[in-house]
Amino acid sequence: MTLNVPIPFFIRAYLRASTDEQDAQRARSILDQFVRERGVNICNYYAENESGARLDRPELFRLLADSRPHDVLLIEDVDRLSRLAGAEWETLKRLIREREVRIVAVNVPTTWQHLASQQNEFDARMFGAINDMLLDMLAAIARRDYEQRRQRQAQGIDKAKAAGKYRGRQADQARYAAINRLLTSGSSWSIVQKTVGCSRSTISKAVRYAEHTARTSTSRPSPPAMLSVAVILWFYVENGSKFTRGKKRVREDIDAMVTRSYEGTELNDTEYRLVIRYNNDANLKEQIDDLLHEIRCMADLRNCVADDMSVKNEANGLYWDEYDGGWK
Repeated sequence: MTLNVPIPFFIRAYLRASTDEQDAQRARSILDQFVRERGVNICNYYAENESGARLDRPELFRLLADSRPHDVLLIEDVDRLSRLAGAEWETLKRLIREREVRIVAVNVPTTWQHLASQQNEFDARMFGAINDMLLDMLAAIARRDYEQRRQRQAQGIDKAKAAGKYRGRQADQARYAAINRLLTSGSSWSIVQKTVGCSRSTISKAVRYAEHTARTSTSRPSPPAMLSVAVILWFYVENGSKFTRGKKRVREDIDAMVTRSYEGTELNDTEYRLVIRYNNDANLKEQIDDLLHEIRCMADLRNCVADDMSVKNEANGLYWDEYDGGWK
């Protein structure tokens, strides 16, 4: 007779974002709700800003080092754990097996049985085999998505370069300014990390950026006075096909971009209020063109479509004409 044997374990949540500009803590509320609905608790959170295509991730390896046999590694989605190539994914799986850690993914219901305190040996082995197959498949899909996005991004950059519009990655001046204000007030790097939600490498970049700005500002002529305009941005994001499920992620990416770069405020599911600061009409046109182009690229990278975009001048009610580059 097979007995159900209680297995003590801890649940350790892993949170990851690819870049310093993204919020690694974004999915924390999702994981908290997930465990709350199942009457269990998370013992610790491990968050980092690292690419899922890299095997060397300090917080992931700290989680594995802290884990005991039968502990649970909780993730929102398999792509948070891996966008690795085949050989590196096999290495990570081997490390997880050596630690006897069980993976639970919110988006893979068959993994939820690992949260049960009692497990039948036959059921545990059967679900384990099924989960291994599903995780392999989802990890392969996540890797393919990563490679396709990089390919499309490269194509977009080549197209922008050919059109003379590519400016490269721009410094997040507002974020750098916030970091340097905290440092100037006497805050330690650890406090800045927690307050701003960034990595130490971002703090280092912010310090270097401030030093470079201070060196060059004395030799530059005063810039022209900045103008600003409040606009209402309207757009609609739809999945590119019935097999695409990316529009939620697209909206999150766009929300982060307009909030960070344009003092954006979400009005509803399809509208944002933005403030665009510019030097002259040509600069305003360039910024609006870049904004609309960036939204289309974000949608395209996840096989979605951004349709019916419009920019309305909040003060006079006129709409931006993309073709002629002016208010009409």
